[in-house]
Amino acid sequence: MKAVLPLCAMALLSACQTNNSAELNHCAQQNYQCESSCGQSSLPDTMSQQLCNNECIETFNQCKVQAEKLTKNIDSQYQ
Repeated sequence: MKAVLPLCAMALLSACQTNNSAELNHCAQQNYQCESSCGQSSLPDTMSQQLCNNECIETFNQCKVQAEKLTKNIDSQYQ
């Protein structure tokens, strides 16, 4: 499980970088820090770690939605 966290974070960061959105990069960085914290504060492959990671994902998804809305608003202002 520990090997999966860095891979997920790298995938999120690379996906965000292709959009060139600072807001999405910020969301991905927060998610990486959150999941890293989960790995340090709970035993690997336990329910508590899984719940912690799920909270990180939920927070990331909310952040991503807000970032995409912000990006769309900014893009529409320049059209």
